[in-house]
Amino acid sequence: MPLKHTTETFLIFLLGVAILVTGILIPTLPDLPAGAVPWAFLFILALLYPVALFLLFRSRRADHIFRVLHWYPAAMLLVWLILEIVALEKPRLLLFVDWYSYGWTLPAVALAFIFLIGYCLQVIRRRLPRIILLLAAFIPFTVLAFTSQQSQLLEKQLASVLWDNRVIRSLEGKEFLGFQVAKQLPVNQNLASSEDSSEEAWRVKLRDAEGLRAKALVRRNQRKNSNTAIVAEQDAATAASASGKLIAAVGRTKKLPSAGPEDIAVLGVLLLAAYAAVLQRRAVLRSVSA
Repeated sequence: MPLKHTTETFLIFLLGVAILVTGILIPTLPDLPAGAVPWAFLFILALLYPVALFLLFRSRRADHIFRVLHWYPAAMLLVWLILEIVALEKPRLLLFVDWYSYGWTLPAVALAFIFLIGYCLQVIRRRLPRIILLLAAFIPFTVLAFTSQQSQLLEKQLASVLWDNRVIRSLEGKEFLGFQVAKQLPVNQNLASSEDSSEEAWRVKLRDAEGLRAKALVRRNQRKNSNTAIVAEQDAATAASASGKLIAAVGRTKKLPSAGPEDIAVLGVLLLAAYAAVLQRRAVLRSVSA
């Protein structure tokens, strides 16, 4: 018996919520190697979600595309892991990690919702209610994601609650998934050389992890400064262009009429000519009357 319309609608909305939650949690993950254990925990949960629904989909003959879409949260986490592993060798690629996790992993989440809406349009049943439910979840998420990106307060609080706990701290210094689990270092962490060989080996790992992160931060600051300089140059070019146009317009303007001493002299000559005309007129009237 195929999936009921209401059941499939509920599962579509539930998948959308699972994708949104995964998008929120990815920016809270510490960089590798510290993020190996948190990532594994989220990845296992992302795998359990489609596995738990496997028998239901099989017995109800769910569409193949719909089954594949349930693996999307695990794919989001896998992409983050690949970017982090590559960034360990090339720290400048941490910028790609930042872009990927920007705004609660908004790029990946938006792509997922495009796939979901496309699936809803492909099937005949209950298109409009499903699209409305997806948009009702995605639009507030997008607004909050852009708002939270300014301060990143929620990500820091979630990271502190989820990953800064006794279980994670008990795994520090141990190897997990091929990574030496390391805690994110405070600013005043002592990374000096140690006489103890085991402690020195551990501090070497910490120094390497912190050094990679510091290089990435320097590159990020350089990129921001270069962007600021480009914007300033564009503003200066725009202002210079506007000034040049203003000067050219003034240069094309006709000469304004003079209002100096020359006009006063002309006015005086006119007054004298008028006075002479009046005297001549009086003389003519006298001669006629005589």
